[in-house]
Amino acid sequence: MKIAFNAIRVSNKAGSGFDTFIINFVNEFARYVYSNKLNIDFDVYTLYPQHFPEVKKENIKQVKIPFIRQKLNTDTSNSITTYKAHLPIHSSTHPLIYFLADYFRMFWTQFIFPFYAKKYDLIIALTEYDACIFLRNQLLIVHNTVPFLFPNLPTKYKFYTYKLLPRVLKKCKKIVTVSNVLKKELVELFKVASEKNFVIYEGVDFKKFFKADKNEVLNFKEKYQINKDFVLAVGHSHPIKNFSGVVEAFQIVRKKYKIKLVIAGLTGKKVVQDRDIIYVGHIPNDKLYILYSAAKCFIFPTLHEGFGLPPLEAMACGCPVVVSDKGSLPEVCGDAAVYVNPYDPQSIAEGILKVLIDENLRQNLIQKGYQQVKKFSWEQTVKKFLEVLNYK
Repeated sequence: MKIAFNAIRVSNKAGSGFDTFIINFVNEFARYVYSNKLNIDFDVYTLYPQHFPEVKKENIKQVKIPFIRQKLNTDTSNSITTYKAHLPIHSSTHPLIYFLADYFRMFWTQFIFPFYAKKYDLIIALTEYDACIFLRNQLLIVHNTVPFLFPNLPTKYKFYTYKLLPRVLKKCKKIVTVSNVLKKELVELFKVASEKNFVIYEGVDFKKFFKADKNEVLNFKEKYQINKDFVLAVGHSHPIKNFSGVVEAFQIVRKKYKIKLVIAGLTGKKVVQDRDIIYVGHIPNDKLYILYSAAKCFIFPTLHEGFGLPPLEAMACGCPVVVSDKGSLPEVCGDAAVYVNPYDPQSIAEGILKVLIDENLRQNLIQKGYQQVKKFSWEQTVKKFLEVLNYK
C-alpha cells in the first residue's frame, strides 16, 4: 500500500489545533510503522519538514513557496517547487504574505497535488480543508462542523467549505471523525453513510505534557510578572472559543476571589485592557506544560468542539479543568471536569469558583484527570487508524 499524507496545513509556528493533530499523528504513524517494520510505503507532503523528525528524509516531500520563509530540507532532491512568482519580503507586507501563503495551501491541494496523487493508492487528507475535490481515493479526517452549526461566525474558504466540502464528503472513500458527536453531526448534516464514517480519538503527547517542577513554574511567573495565583485560558481569537465569555466570567469571579486571568495564544487585539488579565501570546507547545502546571484551573468554555485537546493536556499536567457542556467535551472529559453553560457567564464563573474554593473538589478533579487522560494516546490513535485502513 502506497500512501500520501497531505500535511501542507502545518504552519511554521505550529500553534493551532490542526498543527498539533497533524504533527503528533504523522510522527507517531511514522514511528509505529518503522519500529514494527510494517509493509506500508508512505510520503508526507509539507512546507516545513522540521516538524516531522520521526519521518525519514526519503519519505518527506517538501513543498517550497518562494514568498514565505521556510526551513529547507537538506535533501533538496525531495523538494517540490510549485510556484515561480517571487514577492518581496518586508515587514509591512507580512500580513499579505501570510494571507497568500494560507490560500496557497488550498490552491496547491486542489490544483497541484492531484498530479502527485496519481502514484498513490490512498491520499490522507489530515483536515477537512486538505481534501481535493478531484480525488476519489482519499480518506478524510474531519475535526469540526463549526461553519455549518454556526453559519453567522467568521469562516475562511467559504466557497470550498459550503460548496465543495459537502461533495468531497460524499466522494471520499472513507471518513474519520475525532469524536462520536462529530460523527453524528456529519450523518445529520450531510447524510454521510455511517458505515464509511469511523471514530478515532486524538491523543496526548505525555513526553510534552506532564507536571512541571516548582522552579520552572516560579521562573515562568517571574518572566511574566505574575505575582498571584491565576486561572488559564488557551486558544485563538475565533468567537467559537468564547474569550468574551471568559472575561465576563472573570469579572464575576474576582469579586469573590483574588486571582488573575492568563490568556495564552490569543491573536489580534486584546479582549479588554485590565491589570488582572495577562496576555502572554503564543507559547510554544514544548513550554505549554509549564503554563498548565502553574494554573489553579484551566477554563475552556467553548461554544463547540469536535474533540477538544487542551483540557486533556491540562489534565496531564495536573491542572483541574472547567469546560463547556457542549459538543464533544463531555465525551472527551468524562467525569474529570466541571461543566458549565458557555452562553452564561454566571455559569462559567460559578464553575471556576467551585474549583478555587473547594480544595477537596480541586484535588479530586486532578486525580480523575490523570486517570481520564490515560485513555488518549497517539499510539492508540495510529493503531485505530491502521484498522480503518484494513491493515493486518
